[in-house]
Amino acid sequence: MSAVTLADIEALERAAARAWPPSQIENVGGWMWRGSGGGSRRANSVLPIGFNSEDIETAIDQVEALYRAQSTRSYFQVSSASTPLDLDARLEARGYTFEEPCLLMAKALAAAVMPANVSVSDAPDDAWLAIYTEPLDAARKAAAPGVLAVVPNPKAYFLVTHDGEALASALAVLEPATGIVLIESVATRSDRRRTGAARIVMDALEGWGAANGGTLAALQVTEHNTAARALYDKRGYATVGRYHYRWKDV
Repeated sequence: MSAVTLADIEALERAAARAWPPSQIENVGGWMWRGSGGGSRRANSVLPIGFNSEDIETAIDQVEALYRAQSTRSYFQVSSASTPLDLDARLEARGYTFEEPCLLMAKALAAAVMPANVSVSDAPDDAWLAIYTEPLDAARKAAAPGVLAVVPNPKAYFLVTHDGEALASALAVLEPATGIVLIESVATRSDRRRTGAARIVMDALEGWGAANGGTLAALQVTEHNTAARALYDKRGYATVGRYHYRWKDV
C-alpha cells in the first residue's frame, strides 16, 4: 500500500464505525458518542475525531454524563487521528485506564474465485451465530443480535462448512461510496482451528468484496491476538493505524 495519511486513517475509522453501528449516537463537540447499553466496546465508546469545540474538559464532562445515564463506564477509542492531539494525556490525567491496544489493517482487493464450501447470506443463521458468539462473554453474547440487526447494507455473512459441519464465519460490510470493505466477526469454531477454515472464509470475503465493487479491505484486531495477526500478515494486510481504549467508572 502507498503511504497512509491521517485523513486515510480517519476515513477508515469512520467507515468502521458505520459498519458496526450503536443503538444511540450523540454529537459531542464533533465527536461521535456511541451508546448501546453495554456489550460491544466499540458500540459503547466515543470516536473522538473531528473535535470542533473550544472546551475539551466540558466535552469530556458531557460524555461522562451520557454514559452515567446508561449506567456504563465512560469509554474513548483513542488513535493517532483523534482530536485534540493531547486527548490521551487529558484522559489519563482524569483517571482513565488504558485498555486493549488494537491494530487497524488494510490491503488492496483483487478479483478472486469464491470457494465452493462457503455459504453467503444477508442475515446470520444459528450456525453463524454459534461460532461468532462462542468466545464472547455473557454481556456481548446478549448484545450481539441487536448490533448485527442494524449492520448496514450491502453486507454478507460467510459460513465455511465441511461434511455438514460449520467451521468458520465472518461478516463483510461494503461502503459503495468509498469502496472500503470492513471485515468483521472473523471466527473459527474452537475445536476446528488450524484446519484452514479461517483462510477459506477470508478468501470468500475478499472475493465477494472485489466482485461487489470493493477496492480496499480493512479490519481491526487486538494486538494480543497473535494467531489472527499471523493470518492477516500472511494475506498481505498492512498495519495502517493503531488505537486503544481509555475507560473510567462514572
